[in-house]
Amino acid sequence: MRIFLLLISILFISYGNAQNKIKPKKLNEDFDYLITELKLQHQGLYQYTGENNTDAKIDSIRETLKTSQTKLEFYEKLRYVIGLTNEGHTSIELPKWTMIKLGLSKSFLPLTVKLSDGNLIATQNYGKNIDDLDKGAKIISVNGRKLNEILKRLYPLIPSDGFNITSKQEWIGGLNFSLLYRLVYGKEKKYELQFQELGNGEIQTLTIPAIRFTKFKTKNAKFKSIQFDYNDFKFEQINDSIAYLSIPSFGNDNLDYEKFYQSNFKKIDSLDIKHLIIDIQANGGGTEGNENLLFSYLTNKVVQKYKQVTMLPKPYQINKNKQGYIEDKWTFKDTIAKRGNFTLDSNYYSDLGYESPQKGLIYKGELYVLTSGKTFSGGAEFAGLIKMTDRGLFIGEETGGAYEGNVSGYSEYVKLPNSKIEVKIPTVHFQVNVSPKIKGRGVKPDYNVPQTWEDYVNGKNTKKDFAIKTITE
Repeated sequence: MRIFLLLISILFISYGNAQNKIKPKKLNEDFDYLITELKLQHQGLYQYTGENNTDAKIDSIRETLKTSQTKLEFYEKLRYVIGLTNEGHTSIELPKWTMIKLGLSKSFLPLTVKLSDGNLIATQNYGKNIDDLDKGAKIISVNGRKLNEILKRLYPLIPSDGFNITSKQEWIGGLNFSLLYRLVYGKEKKYELQFQELGNGEIQTLTIPAIRFTKFKTKNAKFKSIQFDYNDFKFEQINDSIAYLSIPSFGNDNLDYEKFYQSNFKKIDSLDIKHLIIDIQANGGGTEGNENLLFSYLTNKVVQKYKQVTMLPKPYQINKNKQGYIEDKWTFKDTIAKRGNFTLDSNYYSDLGYESPQKGLIYKGELYVLTSGKTFSGGAEFAGLIKMTDRGLFIGEETGGAYEGNVSGYSEYVKLPNSKIEVKIPTVHFQVNVSPKIKGRGVKPDYNVPQTWEDYVNGKNTKKDFAIKTITE
C-alpha cells in the first residue's frame, strides 16, 4: 500500500513537472522536424488544398510558437497540422507517461457521447450515479457553451479524408469528446449540462463533478448498454425475399472471412433471396483483400480498382527489402515507388490465399448498402467498388472514407526529439480508379438516412428499417 501511495505521489509531482513550458526554439525544432517528415513520407499533404494554401496554414501555426508552451498546448497545435494532411489514417499521440499523468487529473467530463442526426446523446456515465440523467439524454450545452460552438473548436483537431465531415461526426463520439474538450478548454472541476430527455421538451440543468480519465472503465459504467445488430457479424433472413448481412469490420483476426462469406452466400442462394441488404455502417476497414472478396460475391466482373498504388522514396528505401514489398512487386522509377499492376484489380486478395467464389454463389439480385461516417478505409473502398460499378443502392450517410482513395497501408512512426510526441504517418497512396467531379468527399447515399435520436435510445437500426420499408412498399 505504501508503494502504491508513493507511486501516485511521484506521478502527481511528475504531472506538475510535465506542465513546465517548452521554449520556442525547441518547439520550432519539433515543428519543423514533423513538417519535413510529412513532406518526405505523406502523399496526402498537398492532395486536396494545394501546396501554397497548405504551406500558408502551416506558417500560420508556426507563428503561434513564439512563446513557451506546455506539452499539451503544443500537442493541440500539432493536431491542427495533422488535420492539414486531409487523411484520417494519420494520428498523433502524447508520450505514454504524459497521458498517464494527464489521466490522473480530475478534469474530464464523465460521459461518453454519440452525435446522431445533429443531436449529442449521452451514451454512458462513468462518474457518480445521477438520478436525473438517463442514457440517451440530449446534451444542449456544456459549461455554458452551446454544442455548435464546441464542435467548431473540436472538429479541426480530428483528421479526416479530404473535406469529409461525417467521419468527424462519428469520431467525436465515445471518449474523444471528453478528451478533446479537456484539451481545448483546459482543466475544469465540474460540468454544468443543459440537456433534454427523449419525449420531454423541457430543458433541464445539472452539475456533475469531473473524473479522472482513468475512470473510463467498464466496471465504472452506470448505464445499461444498448446492442445494435450492425456491430456484429450477422446474417438474418427478413422474409421470403429479403436478407440482411452485417459486416462491421474487414479486420477481425478471429474470423475466417472466406468461410463466413461462403457460408452466408450459400444461404442466400438456397433461400433464393431477391433483395440483399449489406450493412457496413460500422465498418472502418481492416486487412486489404477482405473487401475485395466480398465484392467478388456480388458480381462476375473483375474491375481495375486502383489507378495506381504509390509510395514516396524515403519510406520505400526503408522498407523495400521486406517480404510484403517483394511479394507485391514494388518498383522504384523516377521519383515514386509503385506497387505491382497485379495488385490493382478487384480480385487481388493480398497474401490471404483466398480463392475466387464459386460462380453459382455469386449474388445477382438487388443490392442495398448501408453506410455512415464510420464507413472508412477498406469499408469505404468496398462502397467505392459498388459505386463505380453501379451495383447497388446506398442508404445512410456519406462514407467517412474518400471515394477517390486514401493514404494508409504501411506506416512510419516519427517521435519528435524534444516533446517526444509521436506521429503515425501512413505512406501508401491507394488511388481508386475514379474521377469524381467533387474531390475529397465520400460515397454519398441515394437516400440520406441518419440514425435518429429515438431509434438510438430504443436500440433500433434506422438505416436497416428504412431499407426494408423501401423494398416492401
